[in-house]
Amino acid sequence: MPSPCRLFVAVAALLPLAQIRAADNAVDTTFAAGLTDTPAGWRRSFQAGGGTQDERIVGVRRTPDGGYVIAGAIAGGAAGRLIFLHKFRRNGTNDSTFGTDGRVVKDAFLSTVTDMTVDAQGRIVVVGATPGALGQADFGVVRFLANGADDTSFAGDGGTSVAFDYDAPHSRVNDTPGSVATLPDGSVVVAGMISDDDNGTPMTTVGVVKLKPDGARDTAFGSSGNGTALYCRAQCRNVVSVARVVHDATRNRLVIGGDYAEGASNTDWFIVTRDLVTSSSTTFTYAIDRGTAGGFPLDYMRGIAVQADGKILAAGYTTMSDLKVRGVVLRRQAASVAEDTTFGNVAGRGLFVTGTNDTIYGDVAVDGLGRVVVAGEYAAARKGAVLRLTAAGVPDTAFNGTSAETLYTARRSTPTIESYSTTFRRIALDGGQPLVAGESPDSATANTDYDLVLTRLSSDLVFADGF
Repeated sequence: MPSPCRLFVAVAALLPLAQIRAADNAVDTTFAAGLTDTPAGWRRSFQAGGGTQDERIVGVRRTPDGGYVIAGAIAGGAAGRLIFLHKFRRNGTNDSTFGTDGRVVKDAFLSTVTDMTVDAQGRIVVVGATPGALGQADFGVVRFLANGADDTSFAGDGGTSVAFDYDAPHSRVNDTPGSVATLPDGSVVVAGMISDDDNGTPMTTVGVVKLKPDGARDTAFGSSGNGTALYCRAQCRNVVSVARVVHDATRNRLVIGGDYAEGASNTDWFIVTRDLVTSSSTTFTYAIDRGTAGGFPLDYMRGIAVQADGKILAAGYTTMSDLKVRGVVLRRQAASVAEDTTFGNVAGRGLFVTGTNDTIYGDVAVDGLGRVVVAGEYAAARKGAVLRLTAAGVPDTAFNGTSAETLYTARRSTPTIESYSTTFRRIALDGGQPLVAGESPDSATANTDYDLVLTRLSSDLVFADGF
């Protein structure tokens, strides 16, 4: 019997040479290979027969059957936005068992579509704003079966709405969801911004609602008996955006991140954690503040991830002293709210700040080796950008041989012609391979007729299926 080492060499020798030698940052050309309307390694996603309308990215997730689902927003419908879903097999072809040739377009009476996730059963949950009282907004939550059909076991028809309405006395009942997560039992958690009131003073805070698997509110969650909880009513009131809510399954807690206004011309980050067993919570704020020229230390968070050891990662961008923006990643300790000063390239902080001006990080993920992958855009060149950091928070030169982001340009529906621009906003991982999703115009000369785009990179390709 050959030794395990010799067996590995023998198996590796049978793999295609391109797979073994592909650089980690290279597009995986086994994805969507052989399709005539897209170059290998990429998929464009749009409503069939939709003409030149724009599709805007909302999310990307792996599904339990090994495929991928991408979600977007399309103008239209009774309230202004349609949900667009497109499901692919792992090889990049349309999943014909999902919707119509892999696509679903749904009018769920939403005015915005903001996030999407997939639960353990493969059901797809989408959130957005839906018209509520006084012509303002409530949380809208919609669930689809794994085949794209409406899930009528959820709230009776597949959708429900949640109104916080905490500041109705001032006619402020604008409650807008930012992100959604699911729990192993099928429960749904939605976090967003709500209109709130502090003794007659209007403010904007973080509202969270927990729904049971059947769509009913979980009245055991929160302290008000209606399945809701409020955060950022003190140190981070005046919330600007809720970037993400994730469920840290190992510690059975929610992690919520976003940004808030600290004065008239300053925004900082916040991170909230909520233990789902003890109901205890922490709220802490982080001033990135890498530049103050002109009095505009503006910091915006766009993504959250949790490492296996419980340390929390947040990604976004900051305004530098020269008024240029740069991508930022923050890591905080597992057992405290303090920044992890062993991470990053800023002395005394738990921060990595890219050296590339005009770079925005839109999302963050962490792989099984503790490496951090961020995706976003390099606005100066109108290209998508991806960077991998080591577990210590410095650029991983094994990714692309440099310390800078790798830049990507999608192709038009005519595969030989580059799109005018490419923006990445969401990232997921398939083994060690990043799935990067964004949007790109189907034009070589202007930002018009946006489609969704999805690519898979070659990181750790030999080990991508858990070998």
